[in-house]
Amino acid sequence: GKSVSMEQSNLQQKKLNIIQLIVAVAAACLVHGVMQGVHDNYGIMLNGLLPVTNVDYAGISFCIGAGALVYGFAQPFLGMLALRKSNVFVIFIGILSTIVGLVITPLCRNIFTLFIFFGLVLPFGTTGLCFGIVMGAITPVLGERRAAIVSGIVQASAGIGDALMSPGLERIISGFGIRAAMTITTLPFFIMVPVAFWLGKKSRDCTIVSRDKKTIGNQSLSSILKVAFADRDYRLILIGFATCGFNMSIIESHLFSQYLSYGISGKTASLTLTIYGIATMTGAVFVGFLGAKFRMKNILGCVYAMRILISLGFLILPKTVPFAFLATTLLGMSGDATVPPTSGIISRKFGAEKMAVLYGFTLIGHQIGAFASSYLGGILVKMNMGYSPLWAINMVLAVIASIASFSIRNDKTSMG
Repeated sequence: GKSVSMEQSNLQQKKLNIIQLIVAVAAACLVHGVMQGVHDNYGIMLNGLLPVTNVDYAGISFCIGAGALVYGFAQPFLGMLALRKSNVFVIFIGILSTIVGLVITPLCRNIFTLFIFFGLVLPFGTTGLCFGIVMGAITPVLGERRAAIVSGIVQASAGIGDALMSPGLERIISGFGIRAAMTITTLPFFIMVPVAFWLGKKSRDCTIVSRDKKTIGNQSLSSILKVAFADRDYRLILIGFATCGFNMSIIESHLFSQYLSYGISGKTASLTLTIYGIATMTGAVFVGFLGAKFRMKNILGCVYAMRILISLGFLILPKTVPFAFLATTLLGMSGDATVPPTSGIISRKFGAEKMAVLYGFTLIGHQIGAFASSYLGGILVKMNMGYSPLWAINMVLAVIASIASFSIRNDKTSMG
C-alpha cells in the first residue's frame, strides 16, 4: 500500500529531476553555443563587411579587437549585476544587445558607426551570454558536483555553434550578402527568450539562490577581487588565460582570411572551421571528464603545451589543404579546452557563487590578449608581412602559459 505508492512517487520525482537536468543543460548549450557561434565568426563577417562598410581590413580588425576588450572588461561587471539581480536578467540584456548589434552592423558606412555597433554593442551582447553567466544560471538547478562535469558539455556547445554557423554564414554572405546573413543570425536569439524565462523560473525555485544572495549579495567587486589577487594561484591563472586570448583571436579574426591567402577556397576554409567546431566540442568534453580524475592544473598545462607545437607547425610546415584541416582540428581540440579546468579551479578555490565574477575578471586579461592579436594581425596584413609573426608570438606566449599552469600549487580539484 503506502510503501508501493511512496516508491512510485520517488521514481516519478527522479524522472522529473532527470528531465529537468537534461532541459537545463540543453538550454545552457543553446544560449552559449549560439553566442559562441557569433563570437567565433567575426573573421567570416569581416570579409563580408569589407565591400559594404567603406572600412578597410585594418579598420574592421580594430573594431573586432575593441569588441574583444569589451567582452573581457564587461564580464566582471555583468557578473556583479548577476549577483545583484540574477544571471537570467543579464542573459536578457545579452539577447537584446546581440540582436541590435547584428541588425545594425551591416548598415554602417564608416568606422565610427561600425565601431559603435560591431565593436561595442554586439560584443557587449555576447558578453551577457558568456560561459560564466550561463553556468551561474544553471548551477542552482544542477548542484555544484554535476555543474563541474556539465561545464565541459556547455563549453563544448560552442563547437556546435561554430560547426553549424561557420559554413552557414559563409554561404549566406556569398549568396545574399552580409546584411541578410547577420539578420538571419538573429533568429536563434529570439528563440532564447522563452528558454531564458524557463531558466529564471527554475533558478528561483532552488534554495541555493537565496543562500548565495544572502551570503555574498552585499560584497563589492573590489572586496571579491582583493581576496582573489592575494592568491598566488589566481595570479598564475590570469597569466595563462591572457595568452589564451591571443591564441583564440588569431583563430576567430584571421584564420579564415589566412587560409584564403594560401590559395584555399572560401568553401574549404569555412569547412575547416566546421571541423574546428567539432574538435572544440570534443576537446572541451574530454577535458571536462579528465578534470574528474586528474589535477586540473596539469591538464591546463598540457593544453597550453599543445599550442606550442601547433604554432610551430604554422611557422615551418607547407600550407596545404591537408595541413589546414589538421592544424584547425588541433586548434579546436586545444581551443576551449582551457575553460573547464580554469573555471573549475576558480570555482573550487573561491566558490561557485563567485565564479561568474572571478572567471569574468580572468577574461579581461584574455581579451587584452585577443585585442592584441586581432589588431596586430590587421596591421601585419596591411604591411604585407603575413601571419607568421603572429604565430611566433603565440608560441612564446604558450610556453609562458604552460609553465604558469604547471606552477599552480593548491589545486584541490578532485571530484571524489
